[in-house]
Amino acid sequence: MKILTILSTIAIMFAGYVQAQDVPIAPVASPDVYKIIAENDQFRVIRATWQPGQEDKMHSHPPDRVSLFETNCTLHFTNLDGTTRTGKPKVGKAIVRTGKPAKGHIAKNIGDKVCIITIVEMK
Repeated sequence: MKILTILSTIAIMFAGYVQAQDVPIAPVASPDVYKIIAENDQFRVIRATWQPGQEDKMHSHPPDRVSLFETNCTLHFTNLDGTTRTGKPKVGKAIVRTGKPAKGHIAKNIGDKVCIITIVEMK
């Protein structure tokens, strides 16, 4: 019985890992929101635009990226594991993330104004 429990746990963990690996990058998942505006062999620059009430599709981001908020935004995030959070970044805020990919999430603009973010991702 103990071995069955251990094997079941490993199978669930592995399924989550495989699922996270299959989540497409943002411009592939939601090209209506994420537009590649520049790209070379090392970097991708994306302009993300959500209209009020607009939600993108489940997507991922590489480990190293910078997000610059061009407007005040109210975004609600739903992660691959079902957890949620809401953020209200202000215009001019920059967020630097390194070493940890965004394995999968959905973003929804729950504000009443357009939300625009420029994202620079290292490939």
